[in-house]
Amino acid sequence: STITNKKTAITIEEPSHQFELKNVSFAYHQSDFVLTKVNLQIKAGETLAIVGPNGCGKSTLINLLLRFYDPTEGSVALNGIDLRELRVRSLRQRISLVNQQPHLFDDTVINNIRYGTPTATDAEVVDAAQRAHAHDFIVHDLTDGYESSVGQRGSCLSGGQRQRIALARAILRNPDLLILDEATSQIDIESEQSIHLALESFVQDRTAIMVTHRLSTLRLASRI
Repeated sequence: STITNKKTAITIEEPSHQFELKNVSFAYHQSDFVLTKVNLQIKAGETLAIVGPNGCGKSTLINLLLRFYDPTEGSVALNGIDLRELRVRSLRQRISLVNQQPHLFDDTVINNIRYGTPTATDAEVVDAAQRAHAHDFIVHDLTDGYESSVGQRGSCLSGGQRQRIALARAILRNPDLLILDEATSQIDIESEQSIHLALESFVQDRTAIMVTHRLSTLRLASRI
């Protein structure tokens, strides 16, 4: 399950992104399979929701798409090319991940949103925050607005505020694929509604994968 680097690794050039898992099995430990012979096509532009009980392999599936791991058996392909043949950097720069516990740095709001897109202007950061429905709480609730420190791991923010900052960061990167891994599972209703409003427009004509138990989030999906 370890990642190997190939000298002939391919850089992604095509804008459309269609993933396909063929007979994918995966075990973190020998013979202890979390996924067994999974076949799945994720079409470019669709919003796919993945639902299942704890421990069924949902996050493992996401880890395979991001190539944090390689399948024990079978293959994961992007536009028909096995991920093991692609440059990891080329793959991941097309993807944004927002998970249950987003990683925020002990830095300002604006720098946390800009993380991953260092060349973004202040205006572009603000635009991403507005699209993520984060701008209002940043300018009205935080003492120094975008220059406010979020604290270590975002300790100065509520759970919903942290998720909206993370979503703004993802929106700023303008990814071909957006992955939400239980991103709204532990936040307040107001923040959840704000995130849903942001996602409704952002996932249009963009591939999105949502791991969720929330029925309200499932309504955003074109396939479950």
